[in-house]
Amino acid sequence: MRRSKKIALLTCFVTAIGVTAANAHVEFNPDSVKANVNQVLVLDVPHDCTAATKTTLIKFQLPISIDTATFKAIGVFQHGKALTTWHEKLTRSGGRNYIAVSGPAIITGPDGGKNAADIKFKLTPAGAKGSQLKFPAVQYCTNGVSVNWIQPRPADGSDPAESATPVPVLNLN
Repeated sequence: MRRSKKIALLTCFVTAIGVTAANAHVEFNPDSVKANVNQVLVLDVPHDCTAATKTTLIKFQLPISIDTATFKAIGVFQHGKALTTWHEKLTRSGGRNYIAVSGPAIITGPDGGKNAADIKFKLTPAGAKGSQLKFPAVQYCTNGVSVNWIQPRPADGSDPAESATPVPVLNLN
């Protein structure tokens, strides 16, 4: 009886760890904001490089509806402090606009965890109430590793599978 209780507790512990790992996605915090209002947006960046690598650059593609004139960089924060060596800038490539956020290699995440990197910027999320804006992203890591945050999210709004790399989504209300 004691052994089965230990196994049950261990199973619960391992399951809890797996659930925590499944939540490690690049995502907006909060993920719902007012439509067509200039406001501060926050993207949480997890560590999804390998255990031996660190994040060096995150590049977010802006939805076509975004007026880049409303963009204002605020900064990258970790442990509640600004990372003054990290910078946000607008770039344009292939007819698309991007926010490129880069600096010296750091370990990031998990979402809301002690090493979470929070990218803050001001922007007007243009669109109809009830719509979603998608911000496909690539997280670049040391040693040439990268993570593409581009997988579509399930239509029912549920979180993708544990191994998924879902596109960051901003819900407009």
